[in-house]
Amino acid sequence: MNTRKTSPLLWVVAALAIVLLGAMTFMAGFGSGFGAGRITAPKAVVQAPAAGALSAAGDRAEPGNRATPAPEPADAPAAVDAAAPDDFELIWEAWDALEKSFYGDMPATPETVGGLVEGLLRAVEIETGEPLDREQAADAVLAAALQIMQQQTDGQLSVRDLTYGAINGLTYQLNDDYTYLRDPEEAAFFNETLEGSFEGIGARVAEAEGGGVRIMEPFSGQPAWNAGIRRGDVILAVDGQDISRMALQDAISLIRGPKGSEVLLTIKSEGQESRDIAVVRDRITVPAVEYRMLDDGVAYLRLGEFSAPATEQMRAALESLQAENPVGLVLDLRGNPGGFLRTAVEITSEFIDEGPVVIERFKDGREDVFEAEPGGSALTIPLVVLVDEGSASASEILAGAVQDTGRGILLGARTFGKGSVQIPDELSDGSVLSITTARWFTPNDRLIHGEGLQPDIEVVRSEEDIAADRDPQLDRAVEYLLQGQ
Repeated sequence: MNTRKTSPLLWVVAALAIVLLGAMTFMAGFGSGFGAGRITAPKAVVQAPAAGALSAAGDRAEPGNRATPAPEPADAPAAVDAAAPDDFELIWEAWDALEKSFYGDMPATPETVGGLVEGLLRAVEIETGEPLDREQAADAVLAAALQIMQQQTDGQLSVRDLTYGAINGLTYQLNDDYTYLRDPEEAAFFNETLEGSFEGIGARVAEAEGGGVRIMEPFSGQPAWNAGIRRGDVILAVDGQDISRMALQDAISLIRGPKGSEVLLTIKSEGQESRDIAVVRDRITVPAVEYRMLDDGVAYLRLGEFSAPATEQMRAALESLQAENPVGLVLDLRGNPGGFLRTAVEITSEFIDEGPVVIERFKDGREDVFEAEPGGSALTIPLVVLVDEGSASASEILAGAVQDTGRGILLGARTFGKGSVQIPDELSDGSVLSITTARWFTPNDRLIHGEGLQPDIEVVRSEEDIAADRDPQLDRAVEYLLQGQ
């Protein structure tokens, strides 16, 4: 066993266990999945891609680099030291990576240890489906707490899931919604989504207020749409399993599945009783771009996400639309959750011919400025960009550059305000620790993160408008392009 790593942590826990455990607040979703209460933004946030990306990841710290001195064996209870399994080595990999790369200050050791213990305890509750005896756990150091967990579950605990829970408990202490762990399955899921295809029902989803999974957009002609599922519907259960209190990622994992398999979804539509709908899963190609000419000669182009195929799809759409000699273009980024940074710069460069697209700034003051690439195909067409509360990350990079350069106007509602860079650090078991390393600023040095972008023309689209298939934001954008105001 590596006493250099386990002893300091457990010694601190031995001294502070009662205070830490007694004061914990538990967040739904820790364990094998990420906390549902932590992120209300769309899932596909902008990442700085690892290989060949515009922003390269720093070298991952080796687990042996910490210089924390270990107390003498007599200083810590023998039972505590003996109880920490070698399988928890993954925790220290995550700790080292966070210490090296996290954009912000690491919390004090007591807070960090509290996060680890909180994550362990919550992981047990998720694993067993039963609450722990908190008073008993509060009287124990980490080794005793682990022993209690084994007793209460007949030893049928997954060290893997406990480890993931502990790491996410640690990241929660950082107070950063975008620094967290994806287990190997979740990491593959995320990468597959950004590559533009997966197997499932064919819909963009988000957490539903009050629990469940809300359908944000069913893809036309794909399984969910063909089964009668529409925008605004809420999935309450999957194959009879209640998902109303489940982390979004875990719920999505249940909804997805191999092509040709059937899933039974319990759906609640507004004003109707819940009902079961059987959907046959298929191979889904995510439509990054949708476009058409409107009756008044205005071109309309919707970009759903900044995925790997999006740049070429966008260029093909612009070429097709401009062949129709439109009087202006509406670029719809509403509900666009983001995607790849490289894709954001490439697509923005279709509209802006020179100058900065986005500034990436690190906590030590270093910065990278990403310039527009030459050769854009839509540099002069009158432009309105539609944005709303779901426009995040890469969407805000594009929208901020358009607004700052005066290339066009923003119309709709204030954007989400997700302007941070996450570097994926792959751990030894294939799980991926997403670490916030920098912040983004618009060309005029406006902070995106936590602020969002205020549109030049604010227009509300209500739930009633959506239900009635009315789009006052698009109507106002067309009016602006036709009348110039």
